Amino acid sequence: MSWLSSIGVAIITGLIGMVVSGFLATLAVDWYRISSFEGGSGYFVVGLALVGLIAGAVIGIIASRLVGAGADPRFLKALGAGVGTVGLLGLAIGGGARLLADIPPTIDGQPLLLAVELQWPASDSTDPASYPGFGFTRLGTASGRVVRASETGPLFVDLARREAGRWIVPGVTSIFTSRGTRILDVGIGDSLLGGFIINLPGSPGPKQREWSEWYPHAKPGAPPLPDGFRYRFRVILVSEPTRVDRIGPFTIETIAAYFYQVSGSRRLAAMSSFRIRHRDTPIPQLDQVGAVSVVTAAAPALLVRTASDSESDRCLLVTEVGDRVDIRDLTTCAASITAHPLSADSARIAAARSLDLVPGWIDRDTFRTPGLYELSQGVFDTRTLTFQEVTAPEDPHRINGLPPASLSPDERSYAWFSHQGDEDHPVLGVTDWRSDTTSVVPIDRARMRFNDYHEIGPAWVDHHFAWVRGPDGIDRLTARDRFTPLPYRGELTIGKPGDYASYTLRPGGKALRQAMIDVLVADLGAERMPDELDGFNLVVKLEGKLIKASLVTSGDDFLSIGMDYGSTDPDLLRKVATALDAAIATGKYDALFQADR
Repeated sequence: MSWLSSIGVAIITGLIGMVVSGFLATLAVDWYRISSFEGGSGYFVVGLALVGLIAGAVIGIIASRLVGAGADPRFLKALGAGVGTVGLLGLAIGGGARLLADIPPTIDGQPLLLAVELQWPASDSTDPASYPGFGFTRLGTASGRVVRASETGPLFVDLARREAGRWIVPGVTSIFTSRGTRILDVGIGDSLLGGFIINLPGSPGPKQREWSEWYPHAKPGAPPLPDGFRYRFRVILVSEPTRVDRIGPFTIETIAAYFYQVSGSRRLAAMSSFRIRHRDTPIPQLDQVGAVSVVTAAAPALLVRTASDSESDRCLLVTEVGDRVDIRDLTTCAASITAHPLSADSARIAAARSLDLVPGWIDRDTFRTPGLYELSQGVFDTRTLTFQEVTAPEDPHRINGLPPASLSPDERSYAWFSHQGDEDHPVLGVTDWRSDTTSVVPIDRARMRFNDYHEIGPAWVDHHFAWVRGPDGIDRLTARDRFTPLPYRGELTIGKPGDYASYTLRPGGKALRQAMIDVLVADLGAERMPDELDGFNLVVKLEGKLIKASLVTSGDDFLSIGMDYGSTDPDLLRKVATALDAAIATGKYDALFQADR
C-alpha cells in the first residue's frame, strides 16, 4: 500500500477515534461528575477527543503498513482493521470506565436519597441539641477495608423526638454509587456517634422503600447486644420530601436533590424546592417554590419566593385569614429572599450580619424579630405585614449586599453607606421610605474615621451624626459640630492556618507604611530585610518569618501587612496587629492616614 493510501487510512481512523473518544468523554463527565466550573468538563471532552484523534491516526498508520502493499482492496482491508481496532479499544476503555465509575442507582429514572433515623441508647438522656456543631450523615463506599469515596448529608438535630424514652434524630444523604460495601457514619460536630455497615443493595427496590428494622440487633437465639446507638433506613426519591416542618397551620415539605458545602459555613446547603400545604390541603400556587422564610408576626406568616430562578421571581406573603389562605404579591426576589433589619440597635445589626444562612432550607432567623426590614426595593414591616416600594437612587448607587447603617427615631428614614462619584467621596444616603425620597450627607473621612465600610453601623453613625426633628415632625440626619475623632485601627482578617491573612489600614501611603515597619522593628524587635518587587513590599523578619507591608492603590489606597500565601502564622499576625493597634491608638500617626495622591 502506498504512503498516500496509508495517510488516507490514518485520517479516517483518526476522525473515527476522535468521535469515539469524544463520545466516551461525554459519558465520563456524567459517570465521574466532572465539574463544568470554568469550563472544566468541556476541556476534558475536547482533550480526550484530541487524544482519540492522534491515537486513531497512529492505529490507522500501523494497520495500513501491516496489511502491506497491494491493490485497492488492501485499502479497504487496512481501513477495516484500523476502524475495528479503534472500536474494540473504545469498547474496552468505555466498559472499564463504566465499571469503575460511581453510578448512582435510580428508581423510575429518579436518583435516590437514603433517609436514616439514629436512635440514642436508652441509658443516654443527653439532648441531641446540646451537642456543639451541626449534625451530619455520611454514606461511604468501601473497597476492602478502605473507604474510597463518600458523600455527606444533614442530620436534622432540630427535628429530634423522644419515643419510649429514647432520642431519635432523622437525617438524609445521597446514594451516589451502586458499587462497594456501604458504610454509614452519623455524628454531630466533631462527635462521631455511630459507624455502621449498611445492608443496602446496589440497585435498591420496593423493599428498601419501606423502613428497615433497627440495626444492629442480635441474631435469633443470641443474647441481646449492649445498649448503644442504632439506626434504621429507607430509600426515597429525590422528588419526595427530605424533611417536613409545621409552622402554625402550614406544612412545608423540603424536596432536596443534593447537598453541598458553601464557603464560610460548616452547614450543608441543599439544592431544594418547597411544597406548602394549608391544614394538609395542597395550595396550587405553592406546589413548588424556591425559598421559604418564617415571619414572626401576630399570626403565623410565610414569605416565599417563586421558583422560576429568574429576574421575574416574586416574593409572596402567605398568611391565614379566617379558614382560608391569603397570598399577597409583595416585590421581586431576583435570587433569594434577602432582607436586612432597619434598626438603630447595634446588637441587632451585628446579630443579623452574623447569621449563618445557607440555601436550600427554611429560614427561621431573618425575620425572627418583629420590625422594619429592607426587602428587595422596598421596606417590609413585619408588625403590620405591609410593604412599600422605594425608588433606588441613581447617584449615589447602593453598594451590593451592604446593609443599611442606622434608622431614625421616627422610623421614617434609614441611612446607608456609599460613594458619590468615586471612593474619595464617601457619603451616607438617607432614604425617607414613606415619601420615597433620598438625600445625601457627606462623610468627612479625615474626622469621621473608619477602616472599612462594614464598620459603619448605628454606633458609628450616632457618634458622628444626629437625627434632628424638624418643624414638620420628620427626623433628618445632620453631621455633629463637635465629636471626638475615633482612634484609627487596623482590620485583621485571618482564616485557617496557611490561608491568606492580612492586617489592613485605610487610608494610607508610603509614609504610613514606613512608620508601621519602624514600629515592628522598635517594639517587637523585627529585623529589617531587603525590599521586594522594586520596593512594592517592605519586608521584616520576626520570629524567623517574613512579614511584608505593601500599598494597594486600586480604589481607595490602603496598607496591607501580611505573609506569603501558604506560610501564614495566625498567632504571629495577631501579635503584629496588637502591636500596631497599640501604636496607632496613641494618635502619633494620625497625620499619616492619607493617600499619596
